[in-house]
Amino acid sequence: MRTGQIGVESDGSIRVLVLRGEHDLSTAADVRAYVEEAIAAGGDVVVDLSETDFIDSSILGVLVAGYRSLTSAERPRRLAVVAVPGGSVTRLFDLVSVSDVIPVYPSRAEALSALDGT
Repeated sequence: MRTGQIGVESDGSIRVLVLRGEHDLSTAADVRAYVEEAIAAGGDVVVDLSETDFIDSSILGVLVAGYRSLTSAERPRRLAVVAVPGGSVTRLFDLVSVSDVIPVYPSRAEALSALDGT
């Protein structure tokens, strides 16, 4: 088991949160704080889960709440997720149909390109 780590990067006005390792109820408050900080910073948000081995429903709930917060704001913004195709995170997103609501991309470059409109 790899303890969950969270990194923050920027790509222009887009805030990129990078989650590594395993994230569950024990890291949910930290993930929530980072998501809320990214939302408060303005701009769109990418959550890169490509180096994440496992997430549970508490992390899924944090991401859905962040998505709702961004899209229902006075000036709506976007949230996208990066997840390895066929990986456990992508399977969870598909299983609970979150991928029908939150856009999931196979690479950070594709997510950034989609949010940049290029």
